[in-house]
Amino acid sequence: MTSTQNTRTRTPIILFKTPSPSDPYTQTLASTSYDTRFIPVLEETYDTSLLTPILESGSEKWEGVIITSRRGAEGWVRAVRQYTSSKGKEKASGSDEGDWDKIPLFTVGTASSDHLLDSGIAPGYIPRLSQYEGGTPPKSAIHLLPTIIDRPPRSEGTYRPYLFIRGDKSTDLLQDGIRGNGRDIREVEVYKTSPRRDIADNLVEFRRKYECSGGEKGWLCFFSPSGAEVVLPLLAKGNALHNQDGYVDGTRLGLAGLEVFWEGWKIFVIGDTTRKYFEEKGIRVDAVAERPNPEGLLEAIRCHDGIGINGD
Repeated sequence: MTSTQNTRTRTPIILFKTPSPSDPYTQTLASTSYDTRFIPVLEETYDTSLLTPILESGSEKWEGVIITSRRGAEGWVRAVRQYTSSKGKEKASGSDEGDWDKIPLFTVGTASSDHLLDSGIAPGYIPRLSQYEGGTPPKSAIHLLPTIIDRPPRSEGTYRPYLFIRGDKSTDLLQDGIRGNGRDIREVEVYKTSPRRDIADNLVEFRRKYECSGGEKGWLCFFSPSGAEVVLPLLAKGNALHNQDGYVDGTRLGLAGLEVFWEGWKIFVIGDTTRKYFEEKGIRVDAVAERPNPEGLLEAIRCHDGIGINGD
């Protein structure tokens, strides 16, 4: 568990996510009135064996690439590096540097595209970012659907399949919507997530330090349904039992109520998919980001807390 700054006066925010190097959430929240703590929830394992041969065959057969998470983008980057390294193409030039920049990339927020652009892979292996209405990528996967469906085909009159890069727990809403509009989509899984073993210990550590400081109650911030499914039982009365995979058994999480310590903490979620998950479990959400990024988080919690956009 990490913290941007130890303080007794700043409102605590727990981010249930793994911080990345030079994490943008740390940078955005560091100078605010909030004390940011990361508690990593999920760990991922990557397998790009299905994607590598697709990269080798080129982009010609695809209508576009869909990546809706930073983990998905990391899977793409790993596959590119594996392919170029095995073929000795990191030193190649010209047509050997890939042709994936000829087709559009559809993303949620900016985390996926930023990760691709910052990865250092050859530009020819980075699909061209699609243009969105208002200039801002949608905040959830299902909101990508109009952008994808309304876009004219690359070949006149004929739509090619879309390439969807996903994890083992990605939802099917977007894919079902694309198929429901008569389009073809191929899903390629590049990573799996599983619960970390140290979540409960990190929560206990946070509680100990918090109770010693006498601080005020703050925010619990969730970034995916799978992450919430792991954390919520640990906050509930009786600490609901998990199944063999580390995820909680049963439905309607949280209806038994939170432990006394967590009562009064507010809940933030990053987007509509996670919000819907909480609503289906009967758990109130206090704030939802309009944009799935650090600025969206800050705006949402400040609005709820009655703090101006500049912290006033």
